[in-house]
Amino acid sequence: MARNFRAIIVGGSVAGLTLAHMFEQANIDYVLLEARDIISPQLGASIVIMPNGARILDQMGLYEELKNTIMTPMAKSFIRRSDGRLVTSNEWPKLVEDRLGYICGICERMQFLRSMYGQLKDKSKVRLSKKVSSIQHNEDSVTVKCQDGTEFTGDIVIGADGIHSRTRKEMQRYAKETGPPGLMDEDESRITAEYNCFFGIAQNMPSLVPGDGHTSTDVDHSSLLFVGHHGLPQFFFFSKMPQKYIGASNIPRFTKSQLQDQIEEFKDFKVTEEVTLGDLMQNTKSLSYFALEEANHEHWNFGRVVCLGDAIHKMTPNLGQGGNQAIESAAVLTNVLLDLLKSKDGSEKVPIPELQATLLQYQNIRQKRAKKFVDLSGMLTRTDALATLRHVLRFLYSEPLSGEILADIQTEMYHTAPSLNFLPLPDRTKDNQLWIEGTKRAKARKDVPFPRSRL
Repeated sequence: MARNFRAIIVGGSVAGLTLAHMFEQANIDYVLLEARDIISPQLGASIVIMPNGARILDQMGLYEELKNTIMTPMAKSFIRRSDGRLVTSNEWPKLVEDRLGYICGICERMQFLRSMYGQLKDKSKVRLSKKVSSIQHNEDSVTVKCQDGTEFTGDIVIGADGIHSRTRKEMQRYAKETGPPGLMDEDESRITAEYNCFFGIAQNMPSLVPGDGHTSTDVDHSSLLFVGHHGLPQFFFFSKMPQKYIGASNIPRFTKSQLQDQIEEFKDFKVTEEVTLGDLMQNTKSLSYFALEEANHEHWNFGRVVCLGDAIHKMTPNLGQGGNQAIESAAVLTNVLLDLLKSKDGSEKVPIPELQATLLQYQNIRQKRAKKFVDLSGMLTRTDALATLRHVLRFLYSEPLSGEILADIQTEMYHTAPSLNFLPLPDRTKDNQLWIEGTKRAKARKDVPFPRSRL
């Protein structure tokens, strides 16, 4: 195995910390650069860990602490009109748990990152306050330069730095300078936004039942509420913008005044039968307001740079798959890199053509599946916000899908997920026929379309 190979991970959120754990267990040398001075900021965000992400975390021995200390199992799902009237309810999360052995769990992102960082054995490889300014390709290496003047040199740079990824921008810049003309033209305008969202975490509300999930829907607007331990509300409110924005530089940013205006306009919007958006705002302890970017880039790598997670496949939060897809991408990238490194002896340098072929293999394995989740998440966002007349008519007159059908759809998405090839599968999955079948299909890389039905 090539022992002189070093990876530079840019970004210390879900994708970056997951990759750090994988490299630690695969014995791949790395350094992780995080721009913030803290590894787990309070951004008012939540994260859902579904069975496809949970199985990979379980392989690394991380799942039990997360499950037992910070995650709330999703139990019952409610869909309502914006005046609080119930349309349907079911228990698809429990059905999925019974089938696959993992809860559909929700927790605060801050707590998730804190746990992931806490379980990392060698924290010296994580460097805080390292905001990347540029990436320089050398003859047989690559150097990351940070705003504080420090530099880090390695064999590969991995961008896990989110939708506004500096790594992706540097990759695109280098491709424009040295690659075929026009290679990155479409990718530079790949990011779009049609909806905005404010999301946050409120103080405990005893009237809310832990484990319940509530979706309220209206024309061009919808809300999503998950209830954590002790009635802790974690919520999103979505609104369609006047136009669809194309290209990251064209997507608007919002002011506090705009946020307050929207809260005031929709304060009577019912997020449960009794609780209004205004009620949540009176109890909110953390709140953020952004446009909902969507993207699935065509080129995931160039030269010695590769991206994963939101930096390259960004999806809306309605399906709860953003973090899980980042975990999947991290697993596949680790698998292919480890296979490459195992083919080298201890002193041999990895030739750039072999590295590039390996990174392209990662992209080819992951791109179709990631795109399915980007598309499906976007479809669900538009379904909940009754984006077209077809959505409205279906919502008003069609029979809602049963919990069994929803569980079938979710199970199909999860049991065909990739896993880590160099670690044994968790005991809880070894005799599970659904996981066994899904693992065979994932290894064969058979992309079976997900049913395009309302989740």
